Amino acid sequence: MKNLTPLALAALALLASCDPKKEIITEPAPLTTSVYVLSEGQFGAGDGAVSVFDRTAKTLTVDAFGSANSGAKLGDVVQSMGVQGNKGYIVVNASNKIEVVNLPDFKTAGTIAGLTQPRYFTSTSATRGYVTEWRGPYTGYLPGVLSIIDLTTNTVSSRVTVGRNPEQLLALGGKIYVPNSLDNTVSVIDEATGTLSSTITVADGPGSMVADKDGNLWVLCSGFVTYLSVPPYTATRVSNGTLVRFNPASPATQLKLTFPGTASPGQLRISPAKDQLYYRFGGAEYQLSTSATALPTTPFLRRSFSGFGIDPRDNTIYGALAPSYNSNGRFVRYQPNGTPIDSFTVKVGPNGFVFN
Repeated sequence: MKNLTPLALAALALLASCDPKKEIITEPAPLTTSVYVLSEGQFGAGDGAVSVFDRTAKTLTVDAFGSANSGAKLGDVVQSMGVQGNKGYIVVNASNKIEVVNLPDFKTAGTIAGLTQPRYFTSTSATRGYVTEWRGPYTGYLPGVLSIIDLTTNTVSSRVTVGRNPEQLLALGGKIYVPNSLDNTVSVIDEATGTLSSTITVADGPGSMVADKDGNLWVLCSGFVTYLSVPPYTATRVSNGTLVRFNPASPATQLKLTFPGTASPGQLRISPAKDQLYYRFGGAEYQLSTSATALPTTPFLRRSFSGFGIDPRDNTIYGALAPSYNSNGRFVRYQPNGTPIDSFTVKVGPNGFVFN
């Protein structure tokens, strides 16, 4: 499931709800010793979880929400998580909600309801948050929305229509950038007015974005694949994956790096110094300098992770491994050079990390 493109998701109904692209981290509370490990859970079981790893004590609390709330379940499926101040916002995709928790104890602090297929959350202040949502049935997806959330009341204050299947949004310079993974565009929303200000054409299947130390935006596009609707469901690649770089001041001027072969890239991440990119491609993890003008040919780590993150406190690398979607997964910690340190077992389908 981790290697599917947005169109593959559109062709596979059950998987569409639980595709685990990774967590957004914005406006975090002062860093402590905690790492939050997200696990999707088994689709349909409502057993998504967030575990808390203490990096100093090297202890793990599995399913912190259940432990703090008398065994209550988060729901189906834990998609991503954001942090604002002393609150955590856990996006539970198939349950159509965001569960709000106090940090660090994970006691429930409310629920943001009235959402449809929520994907990713970010916030720009203690009073305002944003969440991307898909719309329409699989294979017939309609334009999605960016919902603006009043964090003082945990309610949706307004919505902005964007492209189809909006994904991992990015807040930068008074704008909210939303990659539309079933199109080839990035929607730009003006934070002050809460309206769509422009649409940037990139490449097919944009799903994740980061900003580098020079203020450039990088957009990882998976490319498009179509599938026959009957067995053997043969896949045909329509367009290759592409990594796109542009400056927000001149978005039409773009560097485009095209991936070879039939694999789809995913999980774009950036180092704490914002000078190194990381992404998954062809069953391995790659590293790319933000000054590079060509894709690397040698992997940084020869493993295919279901989630990937870099701790900003010490540059420790965290890689999630999901052997199946009905058995527990685990995460592995690595030194910055890729040397493994240790590993820990977590709930089903680990898909991302939040550092707090």
